[in-house]
Amino acid sequence: MELACTDEGHNGVESEEKDKDYSQTNSTAAEPERKFIDGKWYCLNGADGFLVYEENNWISAKDDDIRQKWDATLPFTASGSNPIKCVVDGVVMEWNQISQQWLPKVDIDENFLAQYHSNYGINYDFNANEGTTSIERSEKTEKNAAVQKKHKLHDKKEEQGWVELEEDKNTAVYVSNLPLNFTEESFIGLMSKCGVIQRDARTNKLKIKLYRNEDGTLKGDGRCSYIKKESVVMALDILDGWNVEGKIISVERAKFQMKGEFDPSKKKKKLTAAQKKRFIESQERIFEWKPEKPRNYRPISDCTVVMKNMFTIEQMMSNAALVLDLEEEIRKVCERFGTVKKIVVHDNNPEGVICVTFQNVEYSDSAVRSLNGRVVDGRAISVALWDGKTKYAM
Repeated sequence: MELACTDEGHNGVESEEKDKDYSQTNSTAAEPERKFIDGKWYCLNGADGFLVYEENNWISAKDDDIRQKWDATLPFTASGSNPIKCVVDGVVMEWNQISQQWLPKVDIDENFLAQYHSNYGINYDFNANEGTTSIERSEKTEKNAAVQKKHKLHDKKEEQGWVELEEDKNTAVYVSNLPLNFTEESFIGLMSKCGVIQRDARTNKLKIKLYRNEDGTLKGDGRCSYIKKESVVMALDILDGWNVEGKIISVERAKFQMKGEFDPSKKKKKLTAAQKKRFIESQERIFEWKPEKPRNYRPISDCTVVMKNMFTIEQMMSNAALVLDLEEEIRKVCERFGTVKKIVVHDNNPEGVICVTFQNVEYSDSAVRSLNGRVVDGRAISVALWDGKTKYAM
């Protein structure tokens, strides 16, 4: 708030000549000295009198101790080199242009920082920004961001290079001095003595390899990857020094060497989360405990019988209702042997196939014994148990 005071009896009217001379010597009128005492503004009124600013007006001060308080208070200054200051109850106050209020003047020293950090828990370095402008700090921040981005790109480039396989995760062994006429089947049979060979997650093929020359002939060495690292220890203890067709083979942990420069285009695509889950579950199923099957165990596929030569394609093309007629007729015949759960007529199969599923294998065995070799419409039909693999739908 802009404050101004004048001496009592001043009529506020000046002559044109005085105004002209005053404007030539000073750009603004010199204000009388004023001080902030006991929460109020005071200024001199003549030699010994004082004025106090109350209710937006300057009135005569009636405080008898004002002279003593006036002398003990620092003067109000508003020069460009010094901040606006005053003393209130012995506390030096500064006018804050941003918040538009008087705030206590605080000297930032070690004691102040210690008390501030204990209250707020923020360790801020005030000296770091001392003497720097906002533009300089902004440039410094941008420079640091550019350096960090450069480091990230460099680290990412390094990650795309060759990656060494950790020893505790390496389940591959290298076999040398193999017979030159050794086949992959023989190699699989040899290495399976010490554990389960790992399969490729993409191709589902066993991860074994016999190294060959450029002309395709065997070099006499190979590599095998196991599922369990314990199999590697067994291979080193058992197969190392084994006599294979008159040759003493050597078995050691496989060591992978990086050849050539890294080519991202040749890098295999990573497995999805679902593919990894299926691959891990398939490996775990290999080692899970399964109860022994009883001696009289029969697969569930034995409940289904396959009847062939039951119809021709020409008959199906000429009679659209033949499918329903055959299904009804077969159900009547097969229910004599036991409960029928399902009948499927494969009308597009050239072998004239009808599949019948019974409730148990006793019913299906009876149907095979009774119906196999019968003659239907001049055709000898074939009835057998389903192998569980063959698909007859066309």
